[in-house]
Amino acid sequence: MNSVSSADQLQQKIAGVCLIVAPLLMMVSSFLEYQTDALFAAGIIGVVSITLYIPALQGVARLLWTDAPRLSVVGSLIAAFGGAGSVIFEAALLFEWAEREAGATEQLMLAITDVVEGRIFSVIIIISILFPGSLLVLGVGLFRTGIAPKWAGILLALGAITLPVGRILSVQLVAYLTDLLLIGPLVWIGLRALISEKPSRATVATAS
Repeated sequence: MNSVSSADQLQQKIAGVCLIVAPLLMMVSSFLEYQTDALFAAGIIGVVSITLYIPALQGVARLLWTDAPRLSVVGSLIAAFGGAGSVIFEAALLFEWAEREAGATEQLMLAITDVVEGRIFSVIIIISILFPGSLLVLGVGLFRTGIAPKWAGILLALGAITLPVGRILSVQLVAYLTDLLLIGPLVWIGLRALISEKPSRATVATAS
């Protein structure tokens, strides 16, 4: 029992750290993405952020296990699949940087973009759209169960809705808005996970 408890506590702390770091890194990546001389940094930070989002959201899903087990399982599963697709999507910035560094002409870059968008991005987008889907599922779960304050579930769901517009369609202001919507609830839950000594749904609910 002690080993299980220790493992649960470690898992909770890791999720807590990821919940704090992932949205903060995503905000940095969103800002750098629109700086032509910072594409490499934006791509690297974006990949790391999405990678950290996977254990972060799975940590949120574990909070729902008792009161909303189906939402918990669905949210955790699609977060993993959506995160994998989103990592590839973020890595596109690295390929664009590489093309520019290699001295590719604008005409060649447009030709490569046409091929990628026509044959590759369509598949990646279908997978990566599961990522905001997981945010929406978990946001609804938090709102329904009362595990976290109502505002946390609402902001998480709103962030899920605006994320595809900001990240996939590359609407700059919406991307910034999405980052702000997600930082509040995720950092709050992450801090509660780090403060609590026992992994439990009451970790967050008590503070509500």
